[in-house]
Amino acid sequence: MILPRTLRTTLLLAATGLAVGSCISPPEYPDTPEIEFKRITQERITDATGTYDKVVIIVAYKDGDGDLGLRSTDTSPPFNVTKPDNTLNPDGYNYICRLQVRDAGGNFQDIVFSPNDPGYDGRYPRLTPDDQGDRKAPLKGDIDYTLQLFKNSVLRTGTVLRFKIKIKDRALHVSNEVVTDALTLQP
Repeated sequence: MILPRTLRTTLLLAATGLAVGSCISPPEYPDTPEIEFKRITQERITDATGTYDKVVIIVAYKDGDGDLGLRSTDTSPPFNVTKPDNTLNPDGYNYICRLQVRDAGGNFQDIVFSPNDPGYDGRYPRLTPDDQGDRKAPLKGDIDYTLQLFKNSVLRTGTVLRFKIKIKDRALHVSNEVVTDALTLQP
């Protein structure tokens, strides 16, 4: 049987596309996540909760097996936020965000919160596409993490601060640490 020219061309292009597509292999990243600081933004907000600085930290991530993020229902061990004795479970948070404040000498000092205060640590949502299921596959993208900084005894107008960031995957592998650019709290 002889096919019309346009159908032959379409079939040839489809076959070529399949052949080329099967030759492309996914990128190879380590199973421990890697992050890179991209940017930090700051905006002064006044709303029903008060006046605060809205800060958004953007980091790029790469992960070889794609097990990044937690669902809101991921509350069983090891992802429970508190341990049975009601102390803070450090594995309950997958976004580790440490505040640093510049001192009078120009050096940045870590601000240490009480043992049961997560500070600015938090959870970022599951990044694995739902259609992927539990199948391992590399992931690459950006995480935008939003904070509300209210003034207090540490955070005053003119305070210069920055953050040290790490992320965890569901296997509890911890990424490298990145440091954000510094910003100054607005009046």
